[in-house]
Amino acid sequence: MRAATPPQQGGPPEPWYRSGAHLTPAAQRPRVTTLHPIVTVAEYCCCVAGSDQATAGRPRFPALDPEPPPRPWWQRLAVPAAVLVVAGAVVAAVQFWPFSRGAPSRAEATDLGGGRVVAVTPAGGVVLSDPGGGHVTQVRGLGNAGDMVAVSPDDRYLSLFNGQVVIVRHGPALAAYPAKVPLSSETTTAWPDAFADHGRALIMLQDYGTVTGSSSPASVVSLATGHPVPLGTGEHVAGDPQAPGAFVSVPAPSRPSATSAQLSPDSRIELRGARRPPAVLATAATLNRALGRPPGAAASLASFPSPSGSEVAVTVRPAAGGAAGVVVMSRAGRVLATIRAPLGAQSVPVWSPSGKSLAYLGTGAGGGAQLNIWSAGGPAVPSKLPYVAGVYSACVWSPGGTAVLCSDAEGSRWAVTRARDGHTVAVRGTGLPVAWPP
Repeated sequence: MRAATPPQQGGPPEPWYRSGAHLTPAAQRPRVTTLHPIVTVAEYCCCVAGSDQATAGRPRFPALDPEPPPRPWWQRLAVPAAVLVVAGAVVAAVQFWPFSRGAPSRAEATDLGGGRVVAVTPAGGVVLSDPGGGHVTQVRGLGNAGDMVAVSPDDRYLSLFNGQVVIVRHGPALAAYPAKVPLSSETTTAWPDAFADHGRALIMLQDYGTVTGSSSPASVVSLATGHPVPLGTGEHVAGDPQAPGAFVSVPAPSRPSATSAQLSPDSRIELRGARRPPAVLATAATLNRALGRPPGAAASLASFPSPSGSEVAVTVRPAAGGAAGVVVMSRAGRVLATIRAPLGAQSVPVWSPSGKSLAYLGTGAGGGAQLNIWSAGGPAVPSKLPYVAGVYSACVWSPGGTAVLCSDAEGSRWAVTRARDGHTVAVRGTGLPVAWPP
């Protein structure tokens, strides 16, 4: 706790004290009484010596001295010692509790992964902070970033909701990138994977396309020239890191029923490019079969390519609700692995920087929030998140792939989980994390 003195209108400056990210006047600071063993013993010796000197010159009589004789010194020290033990136990419990919040947790979170966290506040501002939620820097001059910020696979560029491109520089700074992407109120960038062709192009959607919903026209736009190439329509579009193209989820035509329109089981994932014909990677029937579900079950599909673009994770969400899973495929459509685990309602699979692990949110056995980390060749490892009643909605990997940071829906509570053993610490965050560059 460090003292500071803000400017005053008049009169002597009033001492202020910093608590977290807020300054509190000294008059409003709660009073805390600290027992120090040396001071306590000194006061005891002083008082006992004075009492003994006052009564040493006369004999003690019950009529004149009705109080009982003083207790031995070791009994008088028992109460202060007990108070000190209890106070020490309380401090230790607060500092070493697994989901504690404060300075020890920030330090531990920083040790789990260095670098800076780029986050978006509820008001649409962009901030930078350390993984422990401290040292927050407000980024100026970017306007309202929205809540759908896409990140390039190498964490060097950000794409804001309106198509503006931001470059991530060394140190606590971001700057607008002079991209020639035509901005329009009728277009928006794909989310969460908008960059294509090794970060040289951007996937743009018309009519404010979202993760799920009606199909939107898509195009791949060069950052250098602004030249767009149409890619057709799709329900969910993700940029291809290897080429100027995209992984596109194509919903099958609705078939009429007695109640409502239903998805046909032949929904599919296509890989489209500016200089190649579309290629069908998988159909809903194929993905259902890989997950052990009925091939004819209707499902909603979404693609999430790895940083290199060599693999793509496809989420399969049944149209009728219930459990969902993830199928990991090669860019040629070969099934590499399956993750038969339910995903959270707002969960988006996030690849590690190396492309060897996948993190996604889910629900634990007791109904609480849970982070799952899957690695190639093994099952997903679950980690319980601290805020059982909270809803987590965003996760990012550390630069070295050693930790995952997840945020609640409000962006005020962060949890940093170590990928190696699932150890989790909780810190106070500022905004929804969108990237964790070095």
